[in-house]
Amino acid sequence: MTLTLYTALYGQKEPPNPDVFGGFSNVRRLVFTDRADLDPSVFGQGVERILDPLDGLDPSRASRRAKLMPHRYLGPGWSLWVDNKSRLKRDPLQVLAAAEAQSDAGFFAFPHFARDDVYAELQTCWENGLDDYAILKERERTYRAEGMPAHTGLIEGHLILRRHGDPDLMRFGEEWYDHVRRYSRRDQISFPYLAWKLALRYETFATLDWRETVQHDRIDRASRQPDFHRKHRTYQAARALYHRLRRALGR
Repeated sequence: MTLTLYTALYGQKEPPNPDVFGGFSNVRRLVFTDRADLDPSVFGQGVERILDPLDGLDPSRASRRAKLMPHRYLGPGWSLWVDNKSRLKRDPLQVLAAAEAQSDAGFFAFPHFARDDVYAELQTCWENGLDDYAILKERERTYRAEGMPAHTGLIEGHLILRRHGDPDLMRFGEEWYDHVRRYSRRDQISFPYLAWKLALRYETFATLDWRETVQHDRIDRASRQPDFHRKHRTYQAARALYHRLRRALGR
């Protein structure tokens, strides 16, 4: 089976990450972008650019089209998505081999490194200004009203492996993107809700360590400016101080 490695870069806010593909060149590599001036060789020799206009969307939502619906753009086989802010550390063919040895599922990702609850993720997003507060609170009310349980699991959206051609996965991808377009732009929020509601069959990698496979936030998180106002800044500062003190005391 063929494997395509791909990422996306839209708008001017985020710089291209030359390390995103980790120097691996043994599979086809693509970058989806709205930037006609972007030289794909910055990502490595042989990387292909797929020009994809914004079509009236903000860069964040436009970048999710190929991420969430690779079946629209890529042929049969597998695709491995790596976020532009990350760096792939493991041979992509090894990632595919590990997944195929694990099960016959068609969707694999790593579990979230810190949380397993969409409600905690919603709070983290509005505290850190990662999306519009009103939209996030509306999502929380909707999920609770529909009876979505807490602790149903979260995935890390930095790296996603998918097999193309499965009608259920294609329908899920279409629905996932529709939610990102209509509601919160944070796909890590809509994923657990839709996976629960639509009974998606997916798996988290059981034999790969995420720290040895992908480096999250290769572009420094601290230097990024949120698009929305942060909430509970005093509480966040107190919590950060608490954790620094715990680390200093070795607890």
